[in-house]
Amino acid sequence: MEITVLFPAYNEEANIRSAMSRALEALRPRFEHFEILIIDDGSRDRTGEIADELAREHPEIRVMHNERNLGLGPTLYKGYRSARYELVIQNAMDYPLDLKDLDKMVPLLAEADIIVAVRKSHAGYTPYRKLTSRVNRAMLRFLFEPKLRDYNYTQLFKKTVLDSVEPTTRNTVFLAPEVVIRAYAMGFKVKEIEIDYHPRIVGEATSGKPGIVVRAVYDTLKFWLMYHLKPRRQISR
Repeated sequence: MEITVLFPAYNEEANIRSAMSRALEALRPRFEHFEILIIDDGSRDRTGEIADELAREHPEIRVMHNERNLGLGPTLYKGYRSARYELVIQNAMDYPLDLKDLDKMVPLLAEADIIVAVRKSHAGYTPYRKLTSRVNRAMLRFLFEPKLRDYNYTQLFKKTVLDSVEPTTRNTVFLAPEVVIRAYAMGFKVKEIEIDYHPRIVGEATSGKPGIVVRAVYDTLKFWLMYHLKPRRQISR
């Protein structure tokens, strides 16, 4: 099997070298062919420079640069479209997902096309982030199928899924859920598995900012209207 691991990065100079070292250590014994795709989202520190240095040192690392800061949603979408290999998963530079846990996820692809990682805990979350995360999950479960326990940790996709689905949102919070919802409506199989979540130690998370949350609610409700008004076969459009 071959895999692309996406690492969106914005001002992550404190984390990038450690994350890449751990990723390479985890992937090399598990995959004959893989790529680590770093997408520098217009960082204002040395993240992009360090990423280019790492790519020169390690042929498995590929780097893309956004000319300006676009946000996590558009950056992740760019990664979905640019991935080269048959499996695709996203991680973050603070390394919340230990890629050694792919040992638990990959075998499930015999039964499904998307493996959804379910956080065993929300370690390191502030009360505000815990609340917004809980409300978001409840809303998605109420409005859509499949009824998942987690929507925004990470997902292991077969690339055929990402090539078949065209999400309308570029919102950080709703992008991955929309891809999963559309794929499920098209007949792709989804399976969950509990995976450890490792909290950020250095740097600041940005995905829970109020503006992003409000936009996610708007995009979710907009998609819900389309989901119920259009024939199910058109949901992929």
